Amino acid sequence: MHILMVSLDFIPTVGGITAHVYELSKALINNGCKITIITRSTEEREAFEIIDSMSVHRINLKFIGTSYGFQINSFIKKRLNQIRPDLIHIHGMRPLEFYNITNIPLVYTNHTSGYLKRIKKGGYRIPVLKKLFRKPKLFLAPSKELLEIPFEIEAIKKYIPNGVASKKFNRNTEIREKIRKKFKLSNDDILAILTRRMVWKNGVSYLAHATKFIKNKKLKILLIGDGEKFDEIKSILEKNFKDRFFMIGAKEHHEIVQYYSAADISILPSLMEATSISGLEAMAASLPIVGTNVGGIPDLIKDGITGYLCEPENEKDLAEKIDLLLDNDYKKFGQNASAIVEKDFDWDIIAKETIKEYKKII
Repeated sequence: MHILMVSLDFIPTVGGITAHVYELSKALINNGCKITIITRSTEEREAFEIIDSMSVHRINLKFIGTSYGFQINSFIKKRLNQIRPDLIHIHGMRPLEFYNITNIPLVYTNHTSGYLKRIKKGGYRIPVLKKLFRKPKLFLAPSKELLEIPFEIEAIKKYIPNGVASKKFNRNTEIREKIRKKFKLSNDDILAILTRRMVWKNGVSYLAHATKFIKNKKLKILLIGDGEKFDEIKSILEKNFKDRFFMIGAKEHHEIVQYYSAADISILPSLMEATSISGLEAMAASLPIVGTNVGGIPDLIKDGITGYLCEPENEKDLAEKIDLLLDNDYKKFGQNASAIVEKDFDWDIIAKETIKEYKKII
């Protein structure tokens, strides 16, 4: 089966959709599929390249974002005779907007929190969504929340969570010691990790405010990511958690992996979230999680087993749940988390489930 993946986000761009498209594609190849990628160009990459057996075409998108869908659709049409896919799989809403290819089955994965914002605002956005969602034959979503549509569609709807390459995150004692030495951490220090962009939907500001309520004096926090709220979050932490946090900015995915070995717990203070890839990565690295009760996070966190859930936008509840986790056997919670990921969320499992759904529309 030859799948044409279409996504504005792909490596070297960092983010949840990038990780999803790359890892799913790699797992599909391991299960006998052929993968071609169409994505936007970057300064670092050629217009065409082979990455891990994926043929990657990059479009030099021009003008404003509202025209991107038109440019992508034109690019796909020009190359259909060359690529000859069995189906087309679009990730994210922008490439769907001008899509009008009718002779090849279309799969759409509804990734983004932007969809939830459109639904919440309503108005003219609902008829627009109705028009867009008439196009796919298969409608996938990585959280049950993103599968909820306030109108009928003809497409098959299926929740398939994000996944993780679980073996990649096995803990490394040597790397742990090296990184903790770099941050001047003692053996008694407990390090929490967040690999999140510093934007509203990821709720990192609420964690920054929550630090003034955290009672455990051994806790320190490592934040990896950048974004519009970086300086604001740093300022709050300087006030509430001085000398107990590290903000190291954005890192490429392969760089982030090693930091999980240095950590002891993970925190997901999101306001909107699918099945969090960063959460799955932390769990694969045997880290327990404190996270908000939104989107796909409750599918990962089992209270008292893999971590604790807290209410979104509730700084005191977040702090209390962090202290509760640290007062319990959080290492055992981490072992539970790793076992669940390996059983239910490995990308090979996700790929097999995706292929089963693909076959329903071909």
